[in-house]
Amino acid sequence: MSGQEDRIAKLSQRFKTHATGRPKSHSKNRERQSFYLDADLTERIDRTYKDIAHALYPRPISKSMFLETMLEHGLENIVAIKSRLAKLEEVNG
Repeated sequence: MSGQEDRIAKLSQRFKTHATGRPKSHSKNRERQSFYLDADLTERIDRTYKDIAHALYPRPISKSMFLETMLEHGLENIVAIKSRLAKLEEVNG
């Protein structure tokens, strides 16, 4: 093999060993989602997050932890959520 062929062979080795990419993680804890929310509501969420993060300082609170906690609380109180949604439906219906 010539020097150039040897060099090309060595360079191509990296594609053979890494062709499969990263191993897939089967225990996926997070996933990216997009939601379209009312602009005033998102502004309120941002202000509330900042206020709570400030109040709980020096403990770091990520925005995702804040949002997940709010959503979990809503799911734990689903009866109240259903009642509120029913009232909104009556007003908007």
